[in-house]
Amino acid sequence: MTPPLAGIRVLDLTRFVSGAYCTMVLSALGADVIKVEGLPGGDPYRAQGTVKVGTLSGLFASLNAGKRSLAVDLRADDGRRLIRTLAAASDVFVQNARPGSLDRAGLGPDELHEVNPRLVYASISGFGQHGPDAARGGFDLILQAASGLMAVTGTAQSGPVKVGVPVLDIGSGMSAVAAIMAALLARTADGIGRTVSSSLLEFALSCFTSYAADVLETGASPGLLGNDSPQFAPYGVFRCQDGAIALAGAGSDQLWLRLCQVLGQPGWPADPRFASNADRVAHRAELTTEIERVLTGGGTAHWQRVLDEAGIPASVVNQPGAALTSPQAVTLGAVQQVATPDGYPYQTVRPPLSAGAPASYPRGAPALGQHTAEVLGEFGLDGGAVAGLIERGIVAG
Repeated sequence: MTPPLAGIRVLDLTRFVSGAYCTMVLSALGADVIKVEGLPGGDPYRAQGTVKVGTLSGLFASLNAGKRSLAVDLRADDGRRLIRTLAAASDVFVQNARPGSLDRAGLGPDELHEVNPRLVYASISGFGQHGPDAARGGFDLILQAASGLMAVTGTAQSGPVKVGVPVLDIGSGMSAVAAIMAALLARTADGIGRTVSSSLLEFALSCFTSYAADVLETGASPGLLGNDSPQFAPYGVFRCQDGAIALAGAGSDQLWLRLCQVLGQPGWPADPRFASNADRVAHRAELTTEIERVLTGGGTAHWQRVLDEAGIPASVVNQPGAALTSPQAVTLGAVQQVATPDGYPYQTVRPPLSAGAPASYPRGAPALGQHTAEVLGEFGLDGGAVAGLIERGIVAG
């Protein structure tokens, strides 16, 4: 089946995680993603990270599968003119520079829509495109703090902690994918390219959807609840004999009653501390003590089987390696093998979506400037013109 974005050309001026993830997903959906890397060193992540995948940084390899690399000196007027020429024949332009910086370089949405009114221009930022904080730089860690997400993650003992993965980078990148797809769909009706955006802050605030009404009504923060929920109990991580298990036994009264039977505690529903969900939330510490008293009598494998059989949502707390290689992940094809430019095979996680078939990458991450001559030839530059640009240091390949 033809991928849904086959025939769509994406000019990718992103760096770091949020933008790189966005364009990598577009590549997996069939778009031709041309990664424009500034000279001399290209994407900063080529030199970052602690693990090598063949000749590439593992960090770079994990975020740039499926793309082609065009190396350009973006500091030179001719380099920026070249980008405008490419934008004139592209469908999508994606960037995650600080708001305003590409406008000053002549590569903002107004300038590029002059040369291509059909262009979908997408921007990803830390704090959004407008407002008093728009110009601030923002990595995932910073936005977890600024958004309030960190204030509800952790315990009284640990203090505020970040989520263990760059969830805001990935979420804002995927939000940008949705905005780009919507703009491409709208363009089929009116032929007009749109300017779309997402930001780490906006995605982080959207994560509070289930808490927002309560917080905005009372002005009170849920506080540091660790693995617990401010609205449900039991809903958290509980100690077993040989590890820990996540348990959601509060989705409904029926689920709670079933959990009490499975744990051999038919008297709990009559206990005034545990009679209603509100009572259980108010007496969470006592409830946790009682549940762990039972669970520590058996191992995680035993309780996983028993809870599964009873239809109670639960999971052993897996290590990442176990999760990535689990039978379920293997069945879903969640991990895909690709290769570096020098043929070194490596594995990467494919996007979490399917469009007729599971989204997958057409190739591994590219070497710096690997496709420069190829791409420029497709845009109409002959061999002599490309050779001249290389000789002058405007491009490399």
